[in-house]
Amino acid sequence: MTEFAMVGALATLVVCQLIGEIVVHGLHLPVPGPVLGLLLLVAWFAWRGGPTQTMGTTADVILSNLSLLFVPAAVGIVQHGQRFLTQGPAIVIALFASSILTIAVTAYAFLWADRRFGGTGAAPAEPAARHDPFDTDTNSGTGGAP
Repeated sequence: MTEFAMVGALATLVVCQLIGEIVVHGLHLPVPGPVLGLLLLVAWFAWRGGPTQTMGTTADVILSNLSLLFVPAAVGIVQHGQRFLTQGPAIVIALFASSILTIAVTAYAFLWADRRFGGTGAAPAEPAARHDPFDTDTNSGTGGAP
């Protein structure tokens, strides 16, 4: 992959984010601009039949360096150390509570979507007839028995 192709893929990501920011600020919407830009990007991919190979490779490179984004957060913690000393317990409680709430809401949303859109529910009617994707034995379905 050429660097020029990667620049084009990065430009697409930035332009989608910019359009999201412009729309959010122009219409005073209560969502972050990057979220709207991401929805625009997903709609673009749906219309075009999915991301290109170049976009996929570029996304992989970005994700492989995602840990670098924690550096500004660490600097913020150092700069606001006194605030964390005085308000630390409240911050930690808020983080844990919001994480637990997010996990619960996500689980219920998946369960609702599973029931609403024709999923199988909690368990299939005939567990023996189900294919085990982790069974690597050649006698598939026998649980590894000869």
